[in-house]
Amino acid sequence: MRRLEYKDAKSHKFWELQVEGEAYTVRYGKVGTDGQTQTKTCASPAKAEAEAEKKLRSKVKKGYVEVELDAKAVAARAAAESARNPELEAAIFDDPSDDAAWQVYGDWLQERDDAHGELISLDLQRATAKGATKTKLDARIEQLEAEHRKTWLGAGLAKHLAHKGIGDIAQLEWSRGYVVSATIGGSDRDWTGPSPDTILRALVKSPVSTFLRELTIGTSYDDDDWMGRMDKNVQAITKAGRLEALTQLSVTDTGDYWDISSTVVGDIGKVLPVVPRLRSLSLRGNQINIAKLEHAKLESVSIVTGGLPGKTARAVGRCKLPELTRLVVYFGSNNYGASGSISDIQPLLTGKGVPKLRYLGLCNAEFQDAIAQELANSPLLAQLTGVDMSLGTMTDAGAGQILKAAKKFAHLERLDLRKNFISAEVCAQLKAALPQVEVGGQEPPSEYEGQLYYYVSVGE
Repeated sequence: MRRLEYKDAKSHKFWELQVEGEAYTVRYGKVGTDGQTQTKTCASPAKAEAEAEKKLRSKVKKGYVEVELDAKAVAARAAAESARNPELEAAIFDDPSDDAAWQVYGDWLQERDDAHGELISLDLQRATAKGATKTKLDARIEQLEAEHRKTWLGAGLAKHLAHKGIGDIAQLEWSRGYVVSATIGGSDRDWTGPSPDTILRALVKSPVSTFLRELTIGTSYDDDDWMGRMDKNVQAITKAGRLEALTQLSVTDTGDYWDISSTVVGDIGKVLPVVPRLRSLSLRGNQINIAKLEHAKLESVSIVTGGLPGKTARAVGRCKLPELTRLVVYFGSNNYGASGSISDIQPLLTGKGVPKLRYLGLCNAEFQDAIAQELANSPLLAQLTGVDMSLGTMTDAGAGQILKAAKKFAHLERLDLRKNFISAEVCAQLKAALPQVEVGGQEPPSEYEGQLYYYVSVGE
């Protein structure tokens, strides 16, 4: 570990760097505080070393000076980190239902006089207990939680959760003294308690989030531009290192308060490196920014928006998701920020980045005809069992490409073409050629001064 400090008449700050394998962690803030922590995972240990060294040199150029770390402080930090057992925790991360793994972990904690170990053991016993025995176990568990939960939460999170009305903005599900599922967010402009991003930062830094598996991030009310913002909330979870247990992440307006175009999701690309076991990613809102869509474990990705930026469309096209089986993308209208095109997603249609993909939704697009044409001629189509091209501006031209390649679509279990602009005659032809197809539900295009206008279903 290396430590730099900066001091002038107005401030005294620190910046610490630690490189471990393919990842490096920086901790920074005001001297005398715990500061904030950020972890980034790189492609290799060499790249992690190089990038970390580059950041360190940048700090030195800004006036930071490297200091010798106090041996006692280093020892204290090491002792605190050794209170965790990555190997035993990993067994639970990989299979939270494995009671044997929980028992071993609980025993290990008890050997260190950690009351959490006793709680785990009692909870395992309670699962099969009955009558007076179960009542006694319940009482002891309740006592342990009352005595230790504030310590387990940490001072910051304990203070936030004690706020009156906190249930309106934060819902937590507990198991064995740990938070395993959380929903944080709210759009009440009159809310005077801690902001969602403040709660999220405290949550992911707290020991009770060690086994957090499911997280839903909602909005914060922005009085300046009257929007529901999720971007600060999203970035809050990247500040405290890796969320090793997280398998499901959803970013959405949890209160269904805003039009989809009146929300800001923000930069999701920074989240992916800190959630190594993530299986499901669901995003709903506008201004969804992803520069690189790569992850070793993701199985399902859903991106629902009224306006997908071209950069994100290109990230989808170039994605490398070896375990992905389901992908749904809404492109939206250029009136609401959509700037993607068929060329952006052509690499996806080769199938090289998604070898296990079975269900593909390329929906709500102003270039829906081009999607139909390219998919009909793509290598990817053969490996799919379901295709969704609904909610867009497909006309008889795009539907005609599907009819022409009907044999290539015949193996699909589902083909959804609803709410496009396909004529009744061509809909009938599609049903005759592909009985599994879903069509209809669309309204006629708008007409203005003799010109027809086609529009996607989801925009604002």
